[in-house]
Amino acid sequence: MNRILLGCLAGSLALSVAAVSVAQPFNGQSPGQLCAYMRDLGIPGSKIYRKSGKELWACDSSRRKLPQGEPAAASDIQYRVLGAQTQAQKQVLELRMRSYRQPQGVLRAFSHHVDVLLEKTLGTGLTEEMYQAIMAPHAGEWWLNGHLATLRKLRSKGSVYDLRFVLEYGSTRPAPLWFP
Repeated sequence: MNRILLGCLAGSLALSVAAVSVAQPFNGQSPGQLCAYMRDLGIPGSKIYRKSGKELWACDSSRRKLPQGEPAAASDIQYRVLGAQTQAQKQVLELRMRSYRQPQGVLRAFSHHVDVLLEKTLGTGLTEEMYQAIMAPHAGEWWLNGHLATLRKLRSKGSVYDLRFVLEYGSTRPAPLWFP
């Protein structure tokens, strides 16, 4: 009886240790490490993670133009990390598209930046489905190593549209729906 009890206890301890290791946001990287990715993405900005609101901490880059051909060359990208003081919860990479004409070069450059960000953050690259969503461009959601990745196409004043790629930690994956 004691062996069974010890076996159950050891099994539950192993599961709790596994749950803790899986629960590490962005592979255990600090907000400062995530902010430093601006340099790797070639985007200038403040790499200092600091208080930017009542309970919000962030670092953000300035906007960097994407020189991928006319007339879409006026398009630009921006990178942000958002979260609490000791733990980042979101990484945001945003493309501000300035023209509908010849957008493929800009969309390819944006997809490359997303790929680099995913590789550095999670050790995984851009999937074919994600690449197709960026190139279309249309919205999508994907689960990667316990993180929710979303792509949204937004309309904004002064630009044709924005594409916002968000990698979020701490979202719960919806339970599958079972129908009898």
